[in-house]
Amino acid sequence: MLNQLIIYMVIAEVSSTIVVPPFSHTLGFYRASKFYIDLYLGDEFNLDNPQGISGAKMIEEDNPNTSSDDHILTLFAVNSGTGQILYNIGLTNLKVYGRKGGSEGEFYMPRGITANSRGDVYVADYGNNRIVRLKYQRRELSYVSAVYDSFNGPSDVALDYSNNLYVVDSKNSRIVVYDSLGNRLYEWRKEFDLPTAIAIIDKDDPYNYWKEDFIVVIDQNYKRILKLSRSGQLLAMTDARAIGLLEAQFMYCAIDRYANIYVTDMTNHEIHKFDRNLAYIISVGREGSGKVEFSEPRGIFIWKRFGQVFVTDNSGGAYYWLSTDGFIIGCFPNKLDSIRTQTTIALYLTDLSEVKINITNEKDSLVRNLIIDHYLPPGEALIAWDGRDNSGQFVPVGEYTINITLLPTYPAQKRYFKKELSIKIKKT
Repeated sequence: MLNQLIIYMVIAEVSSTIVVPPFSHTLGFYRASKFYIDLYLGDEFNLDNPQGISGAKMIEEDNPNTSSDDHILTLFAVNSGTGQILYNIGLTNLKVYGRKGGSEGEFYMPRGITANSRGDVYVADYGNNRIVRLKYQRRELSYVSAVYDSFNGPSDVALDYSNNLYVVDSKNSRIVVYDSLGNRLYEWRKEFDLPTAIAIIDKDDPYNYWKEDFIVVIDQNYKRILKLSRSGQLLAMTDARAIGLLEAQFMYCAIDRYANIYVTDMTNHEIHKFDRNLAYIISVGREGSGKVEFSEPRGIFIWKRFGQVFVTDNSGGAYYWLSTDGFIIGCFPNKLDSIRTQTTIALYLTDLSEVKINITNEKDSLVRNLIIDHYLPPGEALIAWDGRDNSGQFVPVGEYTINITLLPTYPAQKRYFKKELSIKIKKT
């Protein structure tokens, strides 16, 4: 019953789990709509069935003498209907690579894409039953090679920190893994039912808070989410009905630095967030073209270092930041007296958050510093207040306000965003 209450509260309020970056960072341009893409590219590009998105901070474009450019990524987005890859050159230019077809430099119904900082780019060329390797070098994409391994509808690709390549071979219901030289390492078939998407978090990644090592796969006709070990052992699973959805179409997935899992849902125009054990946390977004609104979201890419989020949908794409959110479930009991001298504050968090809690009286004077700069993980948190003030004395009869401040853990977000919550409690 408590879990249902939490879900209802989360859905009812506007979430700040994913936020639009501040104006000073984007000058208000956080959404790449068809209008803006056409403005940049003209007749060279026609937005048609956007799919996967990936990116990296390219080594060749990084200035090692400053950190001011570390957040500027090179992104690669699949435009499946035209068989093209759209990519940016810094913050100044957009380019297009490829066309529809089956030869070198051509794609047919491409789906997923992945890239690393060395400029290696891999595309799941679904309609041509192959994986295409490209190279981003000197601000240009070029063809390198193609992998044919009896694929039947390869739909997604992912790279781990050692640059091993993971291929989702959908209609063969398998995952095939290759090393950085293209040698096949192994394949898994046991657990999958028409897998379509994959994401990886690697323990060797420097932006991996828990140093966990696992893989997330979407399968069962876009309805089920699996968590597996790097050796292919099933660790957890969930599906649409388990989080209260009658219908869903889970398209692509991504993992943040705290091993939280994000899944785009094309049917419900949302992004669903799960913790690192696949426990449901929150759903964000709704249909539309406004802030944190989507039109059939598909690809999702998260840059773990800074918590940057990039999402493609039917109208183009958008850029967000990961932030933090929370909800007060209540105080139990909600009234204190000479017998019931203490209460438990039930709090629900959607992200690892820096938490500050203080209690003030009716005159807005500080009574108690309950929590100062403490970090709490996502999910339900229970915090006890013993009914005493900072001097250790029981508070007198009156009304008190429990003030809660949540701060994000990413440095840039912490400068711009915070969530403030409060609840009142009486002492009689």
